[in-house]
Amino acid sequence: MKKLLFAFTTILILSISSETFAQYDYNWAAGFRVGEPLGFNLRKYFQNGDKAFDINVGTYGFIYNRKRSYNGGEYRTSGLMIQGIYLWQHEVFRRDWAHVYYGGGLQINNRNHYFFSRNVTPPQEIRSKKIALGPTGTAGFELKLPNQPLAFFLDAGLYLEALPSPFFINPQVSGGLRLNIIK
Repeated sequence: MKKLLFAFTTILILSISSETFAQYDYNWAAGFRVGEPLGFNLRKYFQNGDKAFDINVGTYGFIYNRKRSYNGGEYRTSGLMIQGIYLWQHEVFRRDWAHVYYGGGLQINNRNHYFFSRNVTPPQEIRSKKIALGPTGTAGFELKLPNQPLAFFLDAGLYLEALPSPFFINPQVSGGLRLNIIK
């Protein structure tokens, strides 16, 4: 994890020092991501591709952290996640096919929470639905295939829950494929 963080930081610093911006001919991209989160990705590019907005809809906790201590109980299953992130995107080494991006946004999760209750007779395990909300941040690397509308990406980030369990942290690492669909 430290090597991955070091690689992202190095690429990010190198790209920010460049004065050029990514030039995208496309306004929209759609794709899928595998990892955390796992699901559908929709990206809207702004201002020649140097800014974008990502919407991710999928599962939260499916690949890893399916069974994790949470709020006096535990998570045992995955849940639904909706995430919106505003991104800044830069070319790497002045190449229009390699980009880094970083940004922040908001994430909403819906997941089953299991806890043991002594308030009922006999004491038993109770399952409840938890809706959680919190900020999220990400940084990533994208490679666009030359003369093709396809792009591969790898990103890493962090979700910090604000409600109902403040400071619950979940790392998020995923990769995937995006198809640039509308010029």
